[in-house]
Amino acid sequence: MRSVVAAVLVPVLVVFLIGPYTFLPSLLEYAVARDVKTRLAVERQPEVELKSDPPLRMLSGEFSGGRIVMKNTELGNVTATRARIDLDPFDIDVWATIRKGQVVARDPLSGDVRVDVPEREVSRLAEAGSEIPIEDVDVQEDGVVVRSKVSVLGARFPVSIEGEPGLRDGELMFEPRDLKAAGVQVPDELADRLLAGTSFEYPLDRLPYQTRIAGVETEDGRIILSGKVPSIPLGAYPGG
Repeated sequence: MRSVVAAVLVPVLVVFLIGPYTFLPSLLEYAVARDVKTRLAVERQPEVELKSDPPLRMLSGEFSGGRIVMKNTELGNVTATRARIDLDPFDIDVWATIRKGQVVARDPLSGDVRVDVPEREVSRLAEAGSEIPIEDVDVQEDGVVVRSKVSVLGARFPVSIEGEPGLRDGELMFEPRDLKAAGVQVPDELADRLLAGTSFEYPLDRLPYQTRIAGVETEDGRIILSGKVPSIPLGAYPGG
């Protein structure tokens, strides 16, 4: 009789212990992804990975971190090929989430954000903010090259303006530092005007979740914006 009881109880106990680790992460990740998609009105559902260390804490809703990844999406007024949020530790009311079918978080989530802005988008931002016609933008690991044309003695010549992206008062800016022309001596007055004309600022105040951008750097073919997301509201809150 004992062997029969053991044969029945052991599989049940195994399912009870292992089951939550099998279905619970996927269920919560799906709920978070759906919530973020709805709030941001993005076309693609984000990729979400939640972490709990040690795993047992997952059952009480304690998570050591996680990651939200959105691809080919528009964030405020900037189009990004990829946006990644590395989540700080957070708590979720697991059983209320399962019962209600939406995330019930004890507090808004927060984390570090990285936004990959492609070269073509940098070109669009430059064209929108520059005072001179922009023909091309080349984002390199050591900076940005803006290409245009100038008229000297009735002829047009290509010029390249080298510079770096930066931040000022919450705006993305381009700071030109050098001008090169194809074998043509550009008069100082014209050179100064070109350098000033390619300097631009672009507001980043429409990024979601009160995102604060604190850093910008260049890689081949893209610029990287980095900062902090202080508040990511999800679903409902206990008692809400």
